[in-house]
Amino acid sequence: MGRVFATTVELEAFTGQPAPANASRLLARASRLVSAATKAAIYDTDASGYPSDTDVRAAFRDATCAQVGEWAKRDAAASGESQDPVAGPWTSVGAGGLSFSRKSAPAATAEDTDLIPEAREILAELDLCQVVWSTC
Repeated sequence: MGRVFATTVELEAFTGQPAPANASRLLARASRLVSAATKAAIYDTDASGYPSDTDVRAAFRDATCAQVGEWAKRDAAASGESQDPVAGPWTSVGAGGLSFSRKSAPAATAEDTDLIPEAREILAELDLCQVVWSTC
């Protein structure tokens, strides 16, 4: 298994929300995005390949948590768990006296394969990536 830059406890502390049921998988996936985005960055590492500088390690953790927090928020809205009544997951169509509704699938977004702006900004503060790059 690859490096995972945050724990579920750290995720909950960062977002102020309970971790989603699939938090471990999401943290691993977000960590891979953070790792890819910082591939060209120069920083010291420990024997396991994690950043050895506490500030750099915190940036990796926070970027990972920001990414997962956004995914969790989006997934909650798509599943109807959001408190926002407009963000419901229903698709409806009506014609004459007939009306049909069904749950809609969550839409794929750029955040599925790229870091969200907040995560890129966290990493850019320590010159670990450039905010203007599409991958970071």
